[in-house]
Amino acid sequence: MSKAYEPGLFLLYHAKNNRPQSLGALYPDLNPEKLGEVVRVNYPARDTIRIPAFITLPPGVRDSSQPKNLPFVVMPHGGPYGRDEERFDYFAKFFAKRGFCVLQMNFRGSEGDGKAYEESGRKNCVVMQEGVEDGTRWLADRGYADPERTCIVGWSYSDYADLMGALKHPELYACAISMAGVKDLQDMIRDIKGYRFRRLSAQNFVLKGFDSKDDIKANSPVKLASNLKMSLFLAHGTADQWVHLDQFRRIKRALRRVEVQVTYMEFKDEDHFLSNQKNRIEFFEGVGKFLAETLVKNKIAQ
Repeated sequence: MSKAYEPGLFLLYHAKNNRPQSLGALYPDLNPEKLGEVVRVNYPARDTIRIPAFITLPPGVRDSSQPKNLPFVVMPHGGPYGRDEERFDYFAKFFAKRGFCVLQMNFRGSEGDGKAYEESGRKNCVVMQEGVEDGTRWLADRGYADPERTCIVGWSYSDYADLMGALKHPELYACAISMAGVKDLQDMIRDIKGYRFRRLSAQNFVLKGFDSKDDIKANSPVKLASNLKMSLFLAHGTADQWVHLDQFRRIKRALRRVEVQVTYMEFKDEDHFLSNQKNRIEFFEGVGKFLAETLVKNKIAQ
């Protein structure tokens, strides 16, 4: 099994002689020896349930006990019913190469840790968000993370989670980076009505965990936009069929009067996953620039 700092290989299997043939590295320009280690951790949620997680360490840091008051990226997974694993993650490695530790957690609702654990998140999506917040507080309480150099990052569902964290608990983060996520739950429900099995989809993926329309509003980033207290990076593709572009434009309008730095990137004819390599490179260049400018502006550079 490959290590989490090894990008992986392309292999061709020959059934005749039962041997694999290497066709080359997945990311040939990356040196595994210069990529950060990944270590398993777990931390307590507010109700003492232990949440499994992974920390990607910056190159040169080889022991999970070494991080002390370091810059951190908190990066929940998408889905929301997916999971993170101890394997190569190009997004985490991007931040680690820039000196950040990266925390990725399998909050309740994630797959792979038992049916009861998964269902506890599906029945109450608020505990998924709380699990992310609890991980951030744990980092600060243990002295691992410098709260003034802690950013939350999300893509798709985790975009929603990171915005909710940034808007509800601005004391936890110095900045937020948001890609292709839901900003308005009511609008998302209206979008779902245009698809087959719309009622089932809305109930299973949006409405669980919310008791009323007022509860849905209270958990929609677009309704909380005036609470923004930190620098924010927002990006979206115009051809995103998973989360429509109007979500991005709604939050953009809602943020017009905030007094903090907001950086926007809109990618023409791009899908939910930034499948166009040119756009993906531009996105990461934009994120790198945003982080550098934010840290310098806040006088919290490494």
